[in-house]
Amino acid sequence: MLADNQVNGKTHLFIDGLGLRERIRFAVDPGSTAIDALGIRKPDPDPIEAGVPIPTTYLLDRNGIVRFADERVDYHRWLDSDFLREALASLP
Repeated sequence: MLADNQVNGKTHLFIDGLGLRERIRFAVDPGSTAIDALGIRKPDPDPIEAGVPIPTTYLLDRNGIVRFADERVDYHRWLDSDFLREALASLP
């Protein structure tokens, strides 16, 4: 889930750079309702981060079952792109 202001040109450049545009779907979360339901709201955020989740990646299969979840404490560090490609390729 992303807060309302989190999907932007930089986001699309990142997934396009990995060749994943057709495989990744973003869910925008007005009011951060899902972020709260998933328990991934950043604790003690800076004012600019209000309503922003802990950077989290979920990989779901075609039936919507979560097959992988990763929470990042340091949003400057991303999952390895080769790992994500392999994980996506292995989804049923």
